[in-house]
Amino acid sequence: MNKEKKVKEPKAPKTPKVRTAQDLHRSRSLRHGTMATVLSVCFVAAVVIINVIASILVERYPITVDLTTNKVFEISDESIDYIKGIDKDINVYILATEEDFSGNNQYYKQANTVINKYALYSDRIHINYIDIYTDVDFAANYPNEKLTYGQILLDCEGRYQVLTAYDLFDVDEQYGSIKSSTTEQAMTGAIMNLTDSNPVNVVFLTGFGDNNRTDSSNLKSILTNNGYVVSEINFLSEDIPEDADAVVLCSPTSDLTNDLADQLSLWLENDGDFDHTLLYFADGSQPSLPVLEGVLNEWGISIESGYLAETDANHVYGNYTYLLTDYVENDFTEEGSKPVLMPNAKALSVLWDNNSNRYTHILMNTYSSAVIVPEDAGEDWQLTDGEQGSYPIAVLGQRLAYQGTTAHNSYVAVFGSMDMTNSYFTSMSALDNGEYLVEFMNTLTGKEAGITIVGKELGTESLGISSGQATVIGGFFQYALPVIVILVGVIVWVRRRNM
Repeated sequence: MNKEKKVKEPKAPKTPKVRTAQDLHRSRSLRHGTMATVLSVCFVAAVVIINVIASILVERYPITVDLTTNKVFEISDESIDYIKGIDKDINVYILATEEDFSGNNQYYKQANTVINKYALYSDRIHINYIDIYTDVDFAANYPNEKLTYGQILLDCEGRYQVLTAYDLFDVDEQYGSIKSSTTEQAMTGAIMNLTDSNPVNVVFLTGFGDNNRTDSSNLKSILTNNGYVVSEINFLSEDIPEDADAVVLCSPTSDLTNDLADQLSLWLENDGDFDHTLLYFADGSQPSLPVLEGVLNEWGISIESGYLAETDANHVYGNYTYLLTDYVENDFTEEGSKPVLMPNAKALSVLWDNNSNRYTHILMNTYSSAVIVPEDAGEDWQLTDGEQGSYPIAVLGQRLAYQGTTAHNSYVAVFGSMDMTNSYFTSMSALDNGEYLVEFMNTLTGKEAGITIVGKELGTESLGISSGQATVIGGFFQYALPVIVILVGVIVWVRRRNM
């Protein structure tokens, strides 16, 4: 029998499901919600990764930005170039916890930042914080030092130098206030001292009175912090050391004896080998010193009686005896972009330009509106009574001799003002006093590392805008910016609501 085949009936097409507006809105919201969640997670992850990378970079590389006027949280290009070239390891031990040292106040915070910059620019420099209250064994490594909390000790292969707060800051001893930061001076100077195999030795000659107004402490600090080995002797009872390269005599109020004058002259001559330097700083208030001035005369330099004053207010700094100087072109110093200030100065003169193997060089003059106030000027004496003229205020005497084809020089440099070395003037960014002294000394002594580092003022600076501009800027951030933010937020909310 034939069986009938069953034929399957075709299935009826499915009726498409009609999606309501509510379903569409729910699906769209789900997609947007999922996308927003994914984007949020990716954004948070990216922020975390960027923060981790940034933290590593900040710890390893100097990528911070110093917006202060004097760049007080940075070190100079000269210091950076020098420390990048050192070939010896230097351990810097800060004898305190980092929290105690940097958290003491804003001055120590600045000092701590500057010190740590050195390790960022050189792999040879290592910063260590040592709590000497708990690490009692550390001080035993330096039995000749009385180490105290907060000091800084730099060690280079057994040679070391200790810095105190008075090295890190220029402190007004009368009022106890900090006038400027000398942290970079101290750090770079110590590093130069410890890595220099043949440093220049400078000896200050004392024993000739004190006028109770000027002192040499800041000049000593500047030279020390720029790589010189500085010491002091009482010239009345001690001889100039054999290894001295230069001697400094600061505003004496009593004269040399004839024997000391002869000793100084013989030292400058150095048995015909020369290569010695005398720096002499006069002061407008000091008396006549005929024996000392006789030594200077041998080098073609004379000191005039009286003191200098300026009749033109454009050439002074606040006081008619605080004179701004005029550079003279010479082979020993370059004309700076900023002036040198000479307060309370003596006028100088030259006795010759060239006398056999002796030469004189005027380094700086006053402007032509200066006058000399006589020592015996009465109360009725006026600036208009003086003879206006341009007077030498810094002069260099040179003596030259040849050994074969090699030139050897001894120098006597006379500056009319001791106050030019005052820390207030050497740290002022508008003046060139500090830089000039260091560069000039480097030239005379043949110091190879011609780095000039002076203190940085830590005073606050104005923004430099008018009161009207300040009102406009303040109004924008106080009123306009909040309104803009609110409007943007409302627009975004409305658009999201209608999606």
